[in-house]
Parts: sequence; structure tokens; C-alpha cells
Amino acid sequence: MEDFSSRQNKFDWQRVIQEALVEVDPERLRTKISEAESAIFDRLQRLGHESEQSEERDALRDASNTLLTLKKEVLKFPDWRPE
Repeated sequence: MEDFSSRQNKFDWQRVIQEALVEVDPERLRTKISEAESAIFDRLQRLGHESEQSEERDALRDASNTLLTLKKEVLKFPDWRPE
């Protein structure tokens, strides 16, 4: 399966994901990630249980995984390691 960054912006909600991917300022990145997560959540809510949207669901899952990676690798969040 291809990852999110290799997909073209086929769906409207992907614009906010792309904005997060290119943001370099950590504080603005936090905001962009939050906006992107909200866009994913909203789209999933609208899709409901529509089975014919499997390509978009795959893209949403990939986008969510990409955001999680950004949070872990770039923002060092969450830091679950004990001090």
C-alpha cells in the first residue's frame, strides 16, 4: 500500500494534511496537525459506514498514520519515557 505522501490530493480534506507536511515551525505544526486531525475526524463522521468509499478510507488511514509519525518524530510527542 502506498503511503499518504505519495498520493495526489484527490480528496478535499487532503489539503490540510499537505500543509502540515510542509510546516517547519513546531508551534504552527502543532496547529496544522490539530486542524488535519479534525478534518480526518469530520470526514470519517460524514462517511459513516459507506462501504463504497474504501479508497478514501485507505487515504484517511494513511493520513492519520502520517500525522502520528509527525507528532512522534518531529514534535517528540507523546514522550512516554520515564525521566
